[in-house]
Amino acid sequence: MIIAGVMKVLVLYGSVPSRNSEELVEAARGQGHEVVAGQTAEVSSEVSGGGSRFWFRDVEVTDFDVCLLRSFGPGSCEQSTRRISLLEHMEVAGIRVVNPSYAFRRARDKYATQYTLEAAGLPVPTTYTTESMADAYRASELYGEFIYKPILSSMGKGSLKFTDPDLAYNAYKMLDRFSQPLILQKYVPNPGRDIRVFVIGDRVVGSAYKYRPEGKWKTNVAQGGKMVKEKVPDDILELGIKASEAMGLDYSGVDVIESPDGPVVLEVNGSPGWQALNLAANIKVADEIVKHAVSLVHG
Repeated sequence: MIIAGVMKVLVLYGSVPSRNSEELVEAARGQGHEVVAGQTAEVSSEVSGGGSRFWFRDVEVTDFDVCLLRSFGPGSCEQSTRRISLLEHMEVAGIRVVNPSYAFRRARDKYATQYTLEAAGLPVPTTYTTESMADAYRASELYGEFIYKPILSSMGKGSLKFTDPDLAYNAYKMLDRFSQPLILQKYVPNPGRDIRVFVIGDRVVGSAYKYRPEGKWKTNVAQGGKMVKEKVPDDILELGIKASEAMGLDYSGVDVIESPDGPVVLEVNGSPGWQALNLAANIKVADEIVKHAVSLVHG
């Protein structure tokens, strides 16, 4: 018997599956869908006069309905370029990618996220980008207290807080040796917490406050922060929805900070984790993502 709305689902992750990826597989299978899961790097494709075909290892997935994308995976610039094109190729061929490949790439890029949000009229922290150590030093002197952020990172890894331009300059010299661009963000004063708003489609499925550990400045749960379920103001929930829509994402984790001048969008994550939010808000995010993917394909 064919169940209405049953799909063929491809779940793609980086080098190893996270608990989030595993929950997507479990949720999709629990809802009756056929699932294949593995590394994005293990997908191959063919273009010919007969159309487009795709394989995961030796299993053809050309007729799959949806691809739940969690990561392009580690690799060279050339490998990353192929994988981005691969996901765009899937979309052209009629496979619904969630999140869409270009929106996913843009959300991974700290620089692209900032100008996309600002163009949509949303509040963002002042952010400076350059590949010049001298220019970065001048910006450091003007900003006073500021954050260096890697252009590609997650869970707060690699972000550094400075108040001394000379100490920052020493860090810039090391980063320059590894051909890393410099992204500096003016530090936003805050009450020691920020807010995670989890958006699926055009609705908030969960939200919570993230409190930083004693003596630290990062609120990331992976860095020791604590996520607590508390009432989040409606205007911040609405800001989360607008940020996700501006980025073109099907679902996202939006981080908002309460500055003295009002809420500011720090980040919009196109591959957010949800383990802490599941516990804090008593929800099952993976189930909701799969249901939303079904609605995108079947209406």
